[in-house]
Amino acid sequence: MNPRKEKVVKTYSPSHITGFFAICDHKDPLYKGSIGCGIVLEAGCVTEVSLGKNLLENARITINGVAEEAPTTRYVVEHLAGTAAVCVSTDFEVPVGCGFGASGAGALSTALGLNELLSLNMTVNEVAHVAHCAEVENSTGLGDVMAETYGGVVIRRKPGPPGIGVIDRIPHRNEKISSVVFGPKLTKAVLAEGGEELKRQINEAGKNALKALMRKPTLETFMRASREFSLRSGLMSDTCKDAIEAVDAEGKVASVAMIGEAVFVIGESEVLREFGAVNESRISDAGVRVL
Repeated sequence: MNPRKEKVVKTYSPSHITGFFAICDHKDPLYKGSIGCGIVLEAGCVTEVSLGKNLLENARITINGVAEEAPTTRYVVEHLAGTAAVCVSTDFEVPVGCGFGASGAGALSTALGLNELLSLNMTVNEVAHVAHCAEVENSTGLGDVMAETYGGVVIRRKPGPPGIGVIDRIPHRNEKISSVVFGPKLTKAVLAEGGEELKRQINEAGKNALKALMRKPTLETFMRASREFSLRSGLMSDTCKDAIEAVDAEGKVASVAMIGEAVFVIGESEVLREFGAVNESRISDAGVRVL
């Protein structure tokens, strides 16, 4: 491990909204994850990694300026930096814990930054492997890292990180995605509370949604399949349902950012503004990168 002369390395990762998914369990985290489809957004996170002045202190992680335990990011630090005293600071443009793949983006951008800072000479796929394992081992996500590595409207055909999982992408224009967030919802807690019955519902609805999308892989089909998944998976709250039905009356299709308490739509929606502050971002065809 030969740290670079630069004191700070800055990286960027886009965020990711999952429209629908099916859980794929495996004892090896590299083969665990999900199939499904989602949209990668330009609004994401910027991470700065640096070496601490005191080589005996523990790694320090801050999220939006606040010191956090951040177990998913800490997993990455422990696996790539070992006992090195590194400082990780991540600033998000999207809400954390609300269905925007923030934990995956934080882990991925941290992994890429440490690769540069410590001259680990890993490929992008190898970096993504660490971030993916961090996600699934901490139950904070199942497929965000794969999508955030590449960008676009990503169909996850086979679970796992780049090099193991298999993806395809839906062609699109430079669409704007509008969303309203109603509050946080933790993936780990939702899946634990729902038990095996919820997982069965999710997997049945997710596989049906993927079949429908592959018959006609367009952005419009994705939105309709995502909306149907929201209704049938058991993951949609009454608040999100009210917002989606209001957008229906506007003649547009909205769905839920999985697993989160947020509703999104392609383009603009005046009705959505009645439910709260609207966040807007373009679809990103670029993935994680060093700045």
